[in-house]
Amino acid sequence: MRITKKYESSAVNTFKNGNPIEFFTGKGEFLYTKNKKKYLDLVCGSAVTNLGHSHISHLKIVKKVLKTGIFHTGTRLTNEFRERLYTKLNSITPSNINSFHLCNSGSEAVETSIKAAQYFTGKKNIISFSGGYHGRTAGSLSLTHNKKIKEPFNTFRNISFFPYPGTFKNKNKKYSEEECLNFASKYFKSKKKSACAAIIECGQAVSGIILPSQNFFLEIFKIFKKNNIIIIVDEIWNGFGRTGNYFSFQNFNLKPDLICAGKAMSSSLPLSVVLGPSKILKKWPPGIHTSTFQGNPLSCAMACATIDELSKGKLIKRANKINNILRDKLSILNDIHFISEVRTHGAGAGIEFVYPDGSANSSIVKLIERKMLKRNIIVYAGGERNNVLMLIPPLIIKFNNLKNSLKVLIKEIYLLEKENKI
Repeated sequence: MRITKKYESSAVNTFKNGNPIEFFTGKGEFLYTKNKKKYLDLVCGSAVTNLGHSHISHLKIVKKVLKTGIFHTGTRLTNEFRERLYTKLNSITPSNINSFHLCNSGSEAVETSIKAAQYFTGKKNIISFSGGYHGRTAGSLSLTHNKKIKEPFNTFRNISFFPYPGTFKNKNKKYSEEECLNFASKYFKSKKKSACAAIIECGQAVSGIILPSQNFFLEIFKIFKKNNIIIIVDEIWNGFGRTGNYFSFQNFNLKPDLICAGKAMSSSLPLSVVLGPSKILKKWPPGIHTSTFQGNPLSCAMACATIDELSKGKLIKRANKINNILRDKLSILNDIHFISEVRTHGAGAGIEFVYPDGSANSSIVKLIERKMLKRNIIVYAGGERNNVLMLIPPLIIKFNNLKNSLKVLIKEIYLLEKENKI
């Protein structure tokens, strides 16, 4: 850790909250220190390790790739595991999706989807949403709504932001679904700009687990379709089992044009993908958008193993059972005066903390984060205003371990209320 602190760029999150715990091994839902002290992982590497740590299917396929001695081929040569992955992706996506562009990160997948839509339509303007988080590279950062992380940089100017239900329109008030749909309708009636695509999350995760109704998604999709807007759904956080389906848009019976996925796709290694129809992803010429490491054999093999496990059906069902546990156990917190809302979406929950005047209370979230760490449970802060405590358990977590951790959390929160920390 000392060496990391000495040499690592300060832009990295490693030392954001002081010196982090260093882990040496992992098994299932637990991480272990050098001294064998175990911690329950309710962060999952920011919704990545859906299968937990040291999953047997991952260990087996890694050994298989290692035996080949081929860990990189570049994009001009194909490999066995990339071909396997294409077949498996084709088996879990809607019938209109029949082409795939592999990338290395969520941000890169978003960049790819933007360029694909622009090339296909010949237009440049993009629509995004308030509260949306799509990455940190120049293009994806342009689509991310958080002004604080954008202001120091030269981002794109051809972005229009639509309001998203449940996000803040001012210090204390949030947008309603009706307001958001009215805004979208008026935007297209004015016809001031001709957009080529809109990017949306079917449930915002980084902004604090914000989930509008099915009606909102159906109506906003209708508006976009009516105006010939390519709909890009960002599934980087929500995809591959997290929300009780392969992709969150499937929970709402939606039909996007392009899908960005990543994070839990491999459940560990850098890999992402844009999924779409061949009419879009096969229109542009070879080499116009490529990357050195895309389709890396090891990453693709890990994704194959992840999809195989999800295809068995048990893990996706577990996501829904985890949701039931989260909703049931955390509902008691709605009576706490400094908690404005408890929200769940699949195997994930967000607890929003506020001051008496309704303004964001990020300090208490950091306090709870530290208290939980002392109890050997890893959680973290998130949300638009960093005032949401995020719970992101792996799909393989034993239900008793999850229930016990929630008891600890609830007890810590009640102690804070008793001590009048607000």
